[in-house]
Amino acid sequence: MNCVLKEKNLATQSASAPTKKIARKKATTYPALLMTQNKHRFYFTTIPVDDLFKYCFVAKRDEDPVAGFQRALNESRADDIASYLAAGTGSIPSNIVLSAQPNAAFVYDRKTKSISFARQPSVFLVLDGQHRLWGYQKCSVRHRVPVAIYEGLTRAEETKLFIDINTTQRGVPAALLLDIKELADVEDAKEHTLRQIFDRLNTDSQSPLAGKLSASKSLAKRISRVTFNRAVGPILTSGVALDAGAENRYKLILNFLNAWDAEVPDKSLLLRSAFFESIFELFGEVIQSTLSSKRSAKQVMIQATIRPLARLSYFGTGGRVLLSKKSIVAIMQSTLRKTAPISAEML
Repeated sequence: MNCVLKEKNLATQSASAPTKKIARKKATTYPALLMTQNKHRFYFTTIPVDDLFKYCFVAKRDEDPVAGFQRALNESRADDIASYLAAGTGSIPSNIVLSAQPNAAFVYDRKTKSISFARQPSVFLVLDGQHRLWGYQKCSVRHRVPVAIYEGLTRAEETKLFIDINTTQRGVPAALLLDIKELADVEDAKEHTLRQIFDRLNTDSQSPLAGKLSASKSLAKRISRVTFNRAVGPILTSGVALDAGAENRYKLILNFLNAWDAEVPDKSLLLRSAFFESIFELFGEVIQSTLSSKRSAKQVMIQATIRPLARLSYFGTGGRVLLSKKSIVAIMQSTLRKTAPISAEML
């Protein structure tokens, strides 16, 4: 739809003075497509951000507990959107959803198929896309914003629409987004390294995780790429794994995982996100302790270090519910750092 801004001259001639024009304020209009779905009517158009943002508002629950129903804005998210829009390569085709308020003086002209509204604060309530709208506003490039505008809604209807929009929409799984980053050529160096380790562990017959990793979605009894990256990512930026070459780093991680697989009585624990992330939280400490005491990082040496940890119970009351990552890490650290008492035989 061609959304070139149109201006409608509302100047009219006086009946008593036909030749004299009376100047009136021009109303800016935008071509719009009227849509009807069940009992709802809304209008699709695009509006320059500078002619839209200052007239919109968000009903935030923390500011208006009676009528507010939307979450607080996340400025960093808006900054990311602004940077993306300013980069010159991306686009956001999805529209912002607005509800015209009574003070909007919202008008749809069937003849010209265009809309107009009053230029004053708080004429549009944002039902969906508040971060995108803020991102458009913060962007250095002044883009047009695709919008869908409802009119004549009650606050109850607005709230119902907000609930419907946010419960029926399904975001793309984070694991799938990570999985396709390589195809989009937007994978950074760290993500590329994690991908290589993940894929190799999933196919290596010597790996305890072979066939037990899920690349594009979260599955029960599988470690997803999201969980894997969150657990293994930090060890690539500091500690012993940072300076190791690619092959040595992989062998070190493989030895570490095989040591846990050999020592832990319940093998399924390695496929529980909280436990998996917990053991990698202690990766650097375990490896350094092993190197200090054994002068080696072979699997059998790592096993000796983690054996006391592997024999502990990490389940809560009743022995069925796995403890949180924070609790698991605390138990492991206190056991790993426990100082052995000095006996007479040692002296």
